[in-house]
This record gives sequence, structure tokens and C-alpha cells, in this order.
Amino acid sequence: MAAKIDIQKLVQISKMYYEQGLTQEKISKELGISRSAISMMLTDARKMNIVDIRIIDPYINDEELSSRFKELFGLEDCFIVPTNITKSRLLLKIVTSRAAAFAAEKMRSDSTVGIAWGLTCYEFIQQFPADTGLHDINVVPLIGGSALVSAEFQVNETVRLFAEKLFGSPLFIYAPGMVEFVEDKKNFLESLYMKNIIEKWANLDFAILGIGSPPEYYGVDNVNISAGAMLKKIERDPDKPIGDFTARWFNIRGEVLDCEHNDKLLAVSEADLRKVPHVMGVACGTKKVFSIFGALNSGILSSLVIDELCARGILDLIDSGALADYMRTDR
Repeated sequence: MAAKIDIQKLVQISKMYYEQGLTQEKISKELGISRSAISMMLTDARKMNIVDIRIIDPYINDEELSSRFKELFGLEDCFIVPTNITKSRLLLKIVTSRAAAFAAEKMRSDSTVGIAWGLTCYEFIQQFPADTGLHDINVVPLIGGSALVSAEFQVNETVRLFAEKLFGSPLFIYAPGMVEFVEDKKNFLESLYMKNIIEKWANLDFAILGIGSPPEYYGVDNVNISAGAMLKKIERDPDKPIGDFTARWFNIRGEVLDCEHNDKLLAVSEADLRKVPHVMGVACGTKKVFSIFGALNSGILSSLVIDELCARGILDLIDSGALADYMRTDR
């Protein structure tokens, strides 16, 4: 008689191995089952489709979704990474890997490239290949330094790492990304060490931007604001900040806000960004749906790299008519 299959046990072991990341040896000790039995049960789980393993290739593009984005927002290029992964750090690695590959193809030697701060740009640098054949590229920070100690906000280090991979020259910035008082900004901008930075900002060939979430998403108590709740916030105040480029806030229509926060920034200007031949936006995660929509509305982006769930979230809101009043046609 064939042994009875314990489905519940197969599910438990599969979760421990694939979701919790425990080794077969660890599972064996915890459950008091031999390691060889654990291995056989994992094989059984796959055969019975309890476990469905998918290989996520970030280089595959969802052409149908990408075409819609290009048509709706006038993009030159759009890459939608086909994945249902929701774990934020893993998703970011997958999306930035695709963005890095595209940038490596698009950038040219003997040029000037600007990059912003933040986790997306930092991870982009980690994923960027070191054997592209590119050389003599000036790498410029698009915003001043941050008081935050985490690596992704150390913009000069990000610039140094990027220049190293590009066999180029880093240009460091010795000024804060945001001044304490608006009056201080003029002094920084007129300083000698900012002169070269400002000249490079006005003559960029390529720019890499992360797209920041709405400001309230950074509050611990508000990270799970629903799409419906956010729509109500936007309806009450269409000029509320919905996202940012280089910490510069914009609204749902993609308009850069005239506000004290933006006035205090030491970062590349909107006007200079609009002159860049190619601006690539990179983002992922459904909490950035409204931010990405606003960024696309701005008309600043030439290309976009996002994940499938995020892309479908944006298109669902557009197709439902929820964003009809905010869709700009004058980009």
C-alpha cells in the first residue's frame, strides 16, 4: 500500500524552505525528520504543484504594457519587468538590474552623467556592470549631501562608485541637499566649488532619477495608505506633493511645486533637467503608483523602468477614469 501523503506537512516544509529560507538541515532538526526525508518531501511538493518555482528574467519586457506607457506619456523607451514579487528589496534589485543594463547600452563615452541619491539610485549602482567598455564619463551628483548616515544618501560615495565602473571622473559636491534657511542657498550657489557643478548640471547628457513616494508614505503610521484614500487626498488638494525627483516635490499633474521645501533645495533645477537629452526614471512597488503617474505627467522622463504590478496599478487607475482629471496633454 502506498504511503499516505501529508499535504499539510508538505506545505509546512515548503514554507520553511522557500519562504523562511531555512536550510534542509535546520528543518530536519526542528521537525525531527531526517534530512533525506525533507529533500524527498520538497521534491514531492514540486511534483504536486504545491511549490511553483518561477525564474524571473529582468531582461524580458512586457511589450504590451510598455507600448501603452509609451503611447500615453510620449516615452522613448519603457521597460516593464514581468514579476509578481512584492518583497521590496528583492523587487528593487530586479528592477534596477534591468535599468542598469539599459543605461549601459544607452550611455556614451566622453559624456556627462548625473545621478541622484536614494535607495533606488544606490542599488542601481550596485547592479551596474563593470565591463561595459564605456570610458571617460564625468559623473555628477544631482543634489547636495544628506545628513542621513545610510549609504544610499551618501551621494559623493555613490558618484565615486559609479565613476569607477565607468572609467570616468567623479565630481563631488560639498554642500547640503537642503539648506536650513532659503537665504543661505544663494551663498552656496555663488561659491567657487559649486561653479563646476552648476555648469555640469546645465550640460548633462544622461540623468538617472529615482522617483520618491508621497511625503506621508515616509511616516511609520501611513505606509499602507490605500489607493482610494490617496485619491481622496488628491481630490481635496490636487496640488499636494505626490512624489519627488532629487527631493524636489511635484503634484499629480507633474508640476513642480512652488513651496518652501523646494526653495531650500540645492539640486539640479527643473529647467536643466528638461534640457537633458535622456532622463531615465526608475521605481518599483505599488506604493509609488501615484508618484510615477505624476512623474510621467511632468514630461521630464525619456524612459521608465518599473515592475509589472506597479505598471498595472497605474493603468487600472487610468482605465477606471480615476485619474482622468489629472492626465496632462500639454507635456
